[in-house]
Amino acid sequence: MLQELFSSGSLNFIYSIVVLISFVFALITLLGAGFGDALDFDADIDADSGLDFVSISPFALAMFGAFFGLTGLVTRLWLGMDAIPSILWAAGVGFVVGAGAQALFLYVLSPSKSSHFSLADDASGRQVEVIVTIPKGGLGKIAYDNATGRVTLGARSANGKQIGRGQFAKVERINGRIAVVRIEE
Repeated sequence: MLQELFSSGSLNFIYSIVVLISFVFALITLLGAGFGDALDFDADIDADSGLDFVSISPFALAMFGAFFGLTGLVTRLWLGMDAIPSILWAAGVGFVVGAGAQALFLYVLSPSKSSHFSLADDASGRQVEVIVTIPKGGLGKIAYDNATGRVTLGARSANGKQIGRGQFAKVERINGRIAVVRIEE
């Protein structure tokens, strides 16, 4: 089989590489989900470009790649298709399976779609711990535990004063993913 794979051209080699990369990507994604915070990092970039990006799940990308590559190999090796029809079939099947995986992610697996409460309802009035110092007039970070696990949010002081790391505060309101907090006195 391997000799047949390499003797039938570079397109089959490309299909094989796509399947391999998709498999490795799926494993990394699965392990990343299992290790949670160990592989988590935050980047705070503030930009207003007017563009909205759709968040494509890594699961959907891995499924697209895997089915693109597998369909391409099947159409070339077992069905004997030429390159162009093979690529069209592979792209079509990969797109349909990837879109299905994305829909599954968005409408079934996504915690924001399946939760019964909004972030504002969950966090407002809650006592939280400051995990990154909130500077005067600046942005820090808070954390609290709820039924689904540990929640971290960016945070600003309600009165503009600095709130140090390790202090406890109360959430007054939520603006997007930023909590406005005040030290309980």
